[in-house]
Amino acid sequence: MSADNSRKSAITTIITFVLLNIIWTAALNASADQYLISPDSDIVTEYRFDGPDILGKEIPFHVFYEINEVDGMESSEVLIELVMSDGEEVVIYDGISNVSSSEHVESLPPGPSSFMITIKQDGQIYPVPSDIVEIDLQTEMELYTPIKIEGYLAANLLALALIVTDRTIRSWAASRRSKRGSPVVRKLRQEWKEVEKSISGGDPVDVDDLLTDSITASNMLSKRRQWSVDEPEPEPEEGDQEMEDADTELESLEELGEGDETGLQGKATIDEDVNTISDLWDKLGNRQQKRRGP
Repeated sequence: MSADNSRKSAITTIITFVLLNIIWTAALNASADQYLISPDSDIVTEYRFDGPDILGKEIPFHVFYEINEVDGMESSEVLIELVMSDGEEVVIYDGISNVSSSEHVESLPPGPSSFMITIKQDGQIYPVPSDIVEIDLQTEMELYTPIKIEGYLAANLLALALIVTDRTIRSWAASRRSKRGSPVVRKLRQEWKEVEKSISGGDPVDVDDLLTDSITASNMLSKRRQWSVDEPEPEPEEGDQEMEDADTELESLEELGEGDETGLQGKATIDEDVNTISDLWDKLGNRQQKRRGP
């Protein structure tokens, strides 16, 4: 890997880790808001809701409330309680009906919980609370705070996995490019294509092609056998005739019997008709013709 590529890889690694950690930090600030009672709505003495299950951990739970008297009504006693899923009861507010915006923080376990609201006037529970008081009640849950550490760990592991995967893919792609660019590999690939083309007649080798060639060869062999039976014997060629003449000449020589050296003894006489080697060959040829006969 070149120095430029190493520098780019290092910058990419740092950016990936930083970006994922920033994303998780922003997610930690997110919250789930829920409006339970508004000033214009009727007041129900019991409001049920479910606490989210985030790996079985308790989550920070914020309660915001504001209580005001209805115009022309006397002050009332207000009691707001939070009953959690584990049975624990927490008093959110217990006092008169004239409270500005306030906040109460608790740790909410997962499971069903409820708000219990009681309005009293002159020591008696008032049957229609919305006639004498106005309540603004809302909640806020920090969903990801309980898994803050786990989130950072997961973000960094994800960044590491992305970096390793990216480098693996890049290395594999570079290896393929280098193999494709190698002259030896190109030559081997070209030779293999030529062999494949010669085997299949220009097309890729197929089982059907092999079966077709086998059937064609069998048909040609059958026709060849049939022709060999039907055709008459061929006429003797010129070479065969010369072989027969040579056998006949050998038989005539064998009839002469064993020779002697009588003709080779004594004084040699000069034949006046023989002046050149050609004349000698002519005489020998005439003698052989006389010996063979017409």
